[in-house]
Amino acid sequence: MPLSVEQIAERARNGSLLLKAEEFADSAVRDAFSAYLGSPGLNFSDAEFTAESMTLRGHCAVPALGPEPCPAVAEFLTDTSGRTVVGCVLAVDAPKWRLPEPFPAYDLSPLQALGAQSPVVVLDATPRTDKEAAEQERTPVVAGARWELPGLDEPVLFLASVHEGTFTVSARFPDGLSLPSLRHMADLPGCTGADAVTEHFPAEWQELLASALPALREVTVSYAPGDGRVTGALEIDLAHEWPLPAGATLSRVRARIALDSAARQDGWGGLSVELSGHLSVGGLESAVTVELPALTAHGELADGSALFEHAAPDLAKNGMGRVSFLCDLREGAYVVAAELLSPLEVAGVRIEDQTVLVSGGGDRTLEVTLAGTLVVGGTRIGVKAGRTAQGWGLTVEADRIALRDISAWTEQTLGSGLPASLAELTLRDLCFEVVPTPSGRLFAAAGSAEFPLPAGLRARAHLTTRISTGDGPSEVEATGSLLLSGPESSLMELDFVADKDPDATSWTATWAAQEGITLGEALAPLLPATGSPTAGLPTLLPAVEKISLRYTAPTAAGVAASLVLTTDARQARAVLVITD
Repeated sequence: MPLSVEQIAERARNGSLLLKAEEFADSAVRDAFSAYLGSPGLNFSDAEFTAESMTLRGHCAVPALGPEPCPAVAEFLTDTSGRTVVGCVLAVDAPKWRLPEPFPAYDLSPLQALGAQSPVVVLDATPRTDKEAAEQERTPVVAGARWELPGLDEPVLFLASVHEGTFTVSARFPDGLSLPSLRHMADLPGCTGADAVTEHFPAEWQELLASALPALREVTVSYAPGDGRVTGALEIDLAHEWPLPAGATLSRVRARIALDSAARQDGWGGLSVELSGHLSVGGLESAVTVELPALTAHGELADGSALFEHAAPDLAKNGMGRVSFLCDLREGAYVVAAELLSPLEVAGVRIEDQTVLVSGGGDRTLEVTLAGTLVVGGTRIGVKAGRTAQGWGLTVEADRIALRDISAWTEQTLGSGLPASLAELTLRDLCFEVVPTPSGRLFAAAGSAEFPLPAGLRARAHLTTRISTGDGPSEVEATGSLLLSGPESSLMELDFVADKDPDATSWTATWAAQEGITLGEALAPLLPATGSPTAGLPTLLPAVEKISLRYTAPTAAGVAASLVLTTDARQARAVLVITD
């Protein structure tokens, strides 16, 4: 005859309850009774039954643990009707720390160092699931220990195991175990110092933490008696909802805390904290992980279509992939990023790996940009694109790239290369943009470079280049400033202009001053440290008021590079030709 809930309640009213193995239909339950309890039945004295939790408390004798009745708690499992009892989970306090067979033969006495009050054996006498029956995964009996925690009415049961001398204790609380405050985390097994978790949060969140009603979800702690090291992890619910500045709300707030007693000498006391929750900001909803103490939240939006249709309707039709989310919780500012499934051509340029970025929140207006990758001369460069009055334009930044590669790219993309006189340069800190214009497109770039001049001369330059396309021929220009320095002279800065024909191999740089300088000073940056070709020149020569440099790059035919220096005074001119 199956055992009913009513029968258990009726038997417990008399203060004693006998559970017989034969009253359970499932063979796994009957086998557990005979294998681990040493008898076909279990007799509870001082029995108290709570129908709401289906829990029976009292004392019972387990032959393997000794003749004396031990404190015991049985939690019953019913079928889908809720009326028939199909099994139970039995926890019995053991009289000795060393458990006897057939229970796990552990010596649990080292757990006393973590504050354990009593050893426990736990018997799972419930029907096996189909998966457990097929794979034989479940162990019917496990060891454990009870801890008394301040603020709680009853000791808390933690399951225990031993592997290579290291003890692991763990407990899960599906409905949450309420703690009076966060400081009580330090009372959990091996969790001394866990109350320092509040130090990981910024000052502006301390009031939120003070009002938190923490609920413990899960604890796992490992303890090595040899060196006393304790490691572990806790999951704890902090709040149902936290209102944050800038109109953001973080709900279902949960912290995952990792601890390591061997690292308690560091600045964080051996703790690390990962915060998670559900964030609402600017009409967006996302499950997030929060970085502390930076207070940046990141996650994924389940559906960002409404945002993109509002902020970028011209892009929404291209389709969006995975949508990631980043938010500054201090200011409420956020960035939403999504892969563009059908790439957009920006100013006639095809960009790889396109991502749409929408930023807003706080006091910011919505802004839409594109990010992706551009391949120039075999180098992959990150690019950004934004809206202009004429459409989308792109901006590219690169630390180092050959100007020859940039010129080949503009030739392919815009139909015109850059001046050939600059082909040997390597640009640093390059920034260029391509934007649409009413009649075509505009390429504009700026960067710095070391100039390879004849005879080992040194020169640096800051260059700006432009290519403008339209109805007629493309217009190409390259200008900037050229800085020369000699072994002992200060910098001389000249205005630089490259010949506009893309095939031209020459450029000119000029310098002018009202007061002028001596000829020796004018030539110093271009002369070697030894020797003084100007030593015999009359000191009464007029001061030099203008200097011009004309550089011609080497050619494929073998003509060497040359540099012509012209100095102008009111009544004289000097010309110096330098070649390799």
